[in-house]
Amino acid sequence: MEWEFDSPASTTFPLYSRAVVGDLSPDPVTPLTASLGVGAEMGPAWARVYADLGLHADPYPALEPGPSGHAVATFGAHLFLNTSLLRLFGEHASGADPLAFTRQYLGERPDVPRQRDAAVEPNGAAEPLRRWAESVLEEHPDRAELVRLARRAGQLRAGRPDLRACSSTELATRITAARAELRWALRLHARAELATALVTDLLTRTAEEAGEPTRTGDLVAGLAGTGSGEPAASLWELGRQVRASDRLQRLFDQGVAHAATQLVRAGNNEVGRLRTSLTPLFAEHGHHGPSGWELGSRTWDTEPRLLLHLLEILRHCPDEREPAARARRQAGVSAEAAAAVRASLARGPAALARFDSALAACARWLGARRRLVDLVSAVHHEQRLVARELGRRVVEMGLLDDVDQIFMLLAGELGEFVADPEPLAESLRMRSYDYYALATYRPPFVTVGQPPPVVSWTRAGQGRSGPVRRGLTGTGVSPGQASGPVRVLRSPSGLSPGEVLVTRSAGPGWLPLLAAASAAVIDDGAALSEVALACRDLGIPCVVACLDATTRLVNGQEVVVDGSAGTVRPESTVDSLPGRSLGPEISEASSA
Repeated sequence: MEWEFDSPASTTFPLYSRAVVGDLSPDPVTPLTASLGVGAEMGPAWARVYADLGLHADPYPALEPGPSGHAVATFGAHLFLNTSLLRLFGEHASGADPLAFTRQYLGERPDVPRQRDAAVEPNGAAEPLRRWAESVLEEHPDRAELVRLARRAGQLRAGRPDLRACSSTELATRITAARAELRWALRLHARAELATALVTDLLTRTAEEAGEPTRTGDLVAGLAGTGSGEPAASLWELGRQVRASDRLQRLFDQGVAHAATQLVRAGNNEVGRLRTSLTPLFAEHGHHGPSGWELGSRTWDTEPRLLLHLLEILRHCPDEREPAARARRQAGVSAEAAAAVRASLARGPAALARFDSALAACARWLGARRRLVDLVSAVHHEQRLVARELGRRVVEMGLLDDVDQIFMLLAGELGEFVADPEPLAESLRMRSYDYYALATYRPPFVTVGQPPPVVSWTRAGQGRSGPVRRGLTGTGVSPGQASGPVRVLRSPSGLSPGEVLVTRSAGPGWLPLLAAASAAVIDDGAALSEVALACRDLGIPCVVACLDATTRLVNGQEVVVDGSAGTVRPESTVDSLPGRSLGPEISEASSA
């Protein structure tokens, strides 16, 4: 099977990984996303940023901005980040060891090549890169742009017209016009990602110099606000509102579908007041969902039950799991860790100043990175809503089977499709069959050059199954130990308080679930992934880069997760537990 929209791999910079992009775009990218959304703009954005920072295209052919650039590639409809370039950037920007620099993104995985990339001298780039690295430590050079982008994203949302009243031509114009803001947001995100990697690497090296090599996780706990910020805090409060009301408890006891129906019909009563409380959450955060960087994904706006599923989980959580209180406790742990490192560096004023500078820069850039991930999702959402309205109209004409098939359209076909959708309708249907077939295959996390054909990738549900008896090993990214029954999930719903969350990858849409989890075990991910940062914020043990945890662990099996040692071991093994198949490896948001 071949996907006609895939890109060729770079021969000069051959190492690619799902790092960064895997959490944000866990499923295959649809043709519309690949040609008009994040998939079209992410590669050029990273290439442009590398070039802006001094890594000029000559001798870096992989850095030519444009659709043919190799900074981000698509294999089997999945996005991959060029990790050779990331290693090169770290080496020339801060003198970091290239392998250690990217370990923040790749973890201690056995499938990551240990050999160094071919040495390439940076055509005069070293000095500009060093100057930029220094500016990252001293200030927040993108703050003004971030503020302007946030204002523009808010204007797009507030100025959204009644899409049903727009002509199809107006819809096409609107979805295309949003690319300018998307390009802007992705460039700022790429810069924030690189800045975050630089300052975190420096913080880690300084802690190692102080004889505290395991302290980095504690030091950054709470700095990004991933575990207790918006919208997680608002969701928690709404969960308390449901928990405190007998009527609302009975409403949710009858199932999320029933609750959704009753909320629509509610009058001036408790149910109506809950609906009123939900309104601003939908308005501000409706772009959240399992895959905010995929146009075809469901979001709270397009499928409100996704949000209600989160409330269903949070209403069962006891009060002591409140995210804000846990984040405050972790802030104390962070302060203690910083004091310990400072005490070890007290005799070296230069090292102490470097540590304080790196810690302050981490706070700035982790927060900025998180905000930019959200802004990219928000801008993408404006494109998503327009596309869905266009799809709804074509479904009403009887030319498409469902609205989601609109995401099989290519940007270059948009004008022709709006003028006369019938000639292209069958092509969209056929692409959707191929797309969902691709979604049943799991992409490799790392590839050197072009990956093997998709049909040789692991299928969903394949691999060893049955209760783990000897334990699993990954990368510990949030310290501590916790035990509980396993819950393997492929979309953010269905977790009970005290269970160990096990999933393939976990982006921002998963973070509200962590209030209920006793621990998290992730197939992919690394120290700088969103779920790792959020687990540190909440004091939840987390093991990432666990490779096949989703196929090796089974629901209900009791395990002990050690987020310091990076191990998951069985507390007890129940031979009668059935093996578990995940089914098609695509989020419910994309397959619904």
